Amino acid sequence: MDDLQMDERLAQLRRCRRSMDTLKKEAEGIEAEIKAELEARGVEQAETAHYRVSWKAVTSTRLDAKALKAERPEIYDRYSAVTTVKRFTVT
Repeated sequence: MDDLQMDERLAQLRRCRRSMDTLKKEAEGIEAEIKAELEARGVEQAETAHYRVSWKAVTSTRLDAKALKAERPEIYDRYSAVTTVKRFTVT
């Protein structure tokens, strides 16, 4: 791929990402409307002829790594893992 082809592909990538951002905002707006309707109905779940939707609280337990590192750095060091990833950026 030469530089001109690379520029064309990067321009196409940028257009795709803009479209994705627009669609994501639209989807988030629709989701907010549906959540508001569920709240207005006072329910966590609703069914239509074709869909079932729910919006429920979910509780999970997660490790507070910052607190662990501050209070017990030896345990944090023993069980922490370093990972390496490749980051793709276009500017």
